[in-house]
Order: sequence, then C-alpha cells, then structure tokens
Amino acid sequence: MLIADGHPPARAAPAALSSTFVTSVVGVVAFTVLAANHYGRLPDWPTGILLGLGGLAGGYAGARLQHRLPEAAIRRGLGAVVVASGWSSWGWG
Repeated sequence: MLIADGHPPARAAPAALSSTFVTSVVGVVAFTVLAANHYGRLPDWPTGILLGLGGLAGGYAGARLQHRLPEAAIRRGLGAVVVASGWSSWGWG
C-alpha cells in the first residue's frame, strides 16, 4: 500500500517487515494458547522456523540488493508478485 501510494521501497520495506513480524508473533501466541486449551493443534514448529529463516535470508538479500536495482525495477517486480499472487488465489494458475 505504501508503494502504491508513492513512497519509495526503501521507506516502505521497514514498515512492511515490522507489521509482518508483529502479526507472526501474535499468530504464534494465539495458536499456542488455543492449542493449550484444546481448541486446536500446536503450531508446526519446524516448518515455522524454516519459513522464518527463509524470510530472514530474503530480507537480508533484499536489503543488500536494493541499492543496486533501480526503483522502477523494484516496483515492476513487486507488481508482478502481486498479480501472480492474485492470479493463483483465483485458481487460474
């Protein structure tokens, strides 16, 4: 949303990463509490840890590459990811 509003990716990325981190922590806590009260299953810790490590590696690589790519390329790439995500969520992919 910030990029669509015209903010540069360098300013939008920290906000996106922060909100994703907070959402992830709240989700893990909620699932753990619900599982402890017999309302569900415990989180799949190995998968969660592997996905978290992948996210950290991707965030690090993105931060290192961001200065080497033109902003227009980053915007186009992000647009392609959004379109592909929407395409696959409709079951067309």
